[in-house]
Amino acid sequence: MSPQNTGRSSLFGALFVPALILGVLIILAILVISFRGGDDRAASGGDNKARTLSADTMSAFDNEYDAIGESVGSPDAPVTIREFADYQCPACGAFAPTAQRIRDELVESGQARFVFFDFPLPMHAHAQEAAVAARCAARQDKFWSYHDRLFETQRDWSQRDDPTSMFLDMAVESGVNAQRLEACMTQGGPDDVIARNQDAGKAISLRATPTVIVGDQMFSGVVGYDKIRQVVEQQANASD
Repeated sequence: MSPQNTGRSSLFGALFVPALILGVLIILAILVISFRGGDDRAASGGDNKARTLSADTMSAFDNEYDAIGESVGSPDAPVTIREFADYQCPACGAFAPTAQRIRDELVESGQARFVFFDFPLPMHAHAQEAAVAARCAARQDKFWSYHDRLFETQRDWSQRDDPTSMFLDMAVESGVNAQRLEACMTQGGPDDVIARNQDAGKAISLRATPTVIVGDQMFSGVVGYDKIRQVVEQQANASD
């Protein structure tokens, strides 16, 4: 091989390896961005178009799933509103005031019943522990006050490396016995029912948190109060 060809070969080799490494890094970056984008959609919700659930699915809610959720309102209410949520999910935190308004107005007036289901996502480090804390508060008949406080302080505790002390402080603020709450959380008593909540979500092909189900109409992601009230009225009229 001539000295000229040898020089070209060396130059090609010197340029090829860095170019190959750069190409691999670019591909990996695209894959990571795509993966994270998918996770963000799962957490924040995307498609807000309602999907009608089958009669078999609604029967499963009535006869099985609702018993493992936390409910408020009369079982005889004409419409049931159900929410699957993750306490660390920002979109769920954004929906929380709407959920509270539903309970204050539609549930209190007897127009609807409301059932909350846990669906902690693995991408949120403290979501499972928050769900356990809320279920432990439920054992002291303080679920809703504790549940609301978790969403109100979401930004603070979600940034902690270990939010346990905040969860115990919330117990005092919510009228919950902190020692009993801590013992319940340590024992992991609610883990089983939370897992069953997640199984229910998977059974309906849940694609986002929050997922809100009004009667047999399922919305993925944040949905406004006026839309929910409209669907409640439609469902109630349809059942007359």
